[in-house]
Amino acid sequence: MHEDITIKDGETLDILCGEKVALIQKKDGYRFSIDSILISNFVRLKNGERVLDIGSGCGVIPIYLSKKGFKNRFMGVEIQKELFSLCNRNKLLNRCDNIEFVHGDIRIIKDKLKADPFDVIISNPPYTKESSGRKSPKSSKLVARCERTLKLEEIMEVSKSLLKFLGRLYLIYPAHRLTEVIYNGKVFGLEPKRLRFVHSRMNERATLVLLEFIKGAKSNVIVEKPLYVYNDSNYTEEVKGYYLI
Repeated sequence: MHEDITIKDGETLDILCGEKVALIQKKDGYRFSIDSILISNFVRLKNGERVLDIGSGCGVIPIYLSKKGFKNRFMGVEIQKELFSLCNRNKLLNRCDNIEFVHGDIRIIKDKLKADPFDVIISNPPYTKESSGRKSPKSSKLVARCERTLKLEEIMEVSKSLLKFLGRLYLIYPAHRLTEVIYNGKVFGLEPKRLRFVHSRMNERATLVLLEFIKGAKSNVIVEKPLYVYNDSNYTEEVKGYYLI
């Protein structure tokens, strides 16, 4: 299923999806969450579309989509050198030859990528404004979760620059920042077309929202049925299905 690889001290090997996905992660510091699985299952891809993942972490989103059967060409950009190294190790571990990981700051390297724009951009971006919220003491978590290196408006600006006309941007974001994310998308010519609110449980308020933007599209948004993650203490049937690829 996947080749043997040495797991170093301070690392874990996490097996998902009936052993179809294997991911090396740090025991401490940044670790991917279910958010990455949720956004991956909200994304719609067509054959031949070229996909960019901004802020790849350990590479979970393109690797998950590749193991799910998508043969698209994926590029993942990760600013943290240590996580970039994990991306490449996980790529080898899962034998995903259709993925290329790049180390760098997307705000800086975007000009080099403009020559070959993307059909789709995916991002599970930093959620917390730098001036607010509890800060993680681990630097890798801080970069991944706090808008220190990538602000919301910068995600939109980069996406406008790197998407083809009518290309799609997929985000997962806190529900309480919905108006902010929609406003910033429209400022940069990215029109919200699909929304899906994510609730931990039925009868609880939405905590997250999944969004699809289309560059240059006309205004017309579809609000899909809510996504419930848990039924009591277990995943709902829909979410269980996300792990059966």
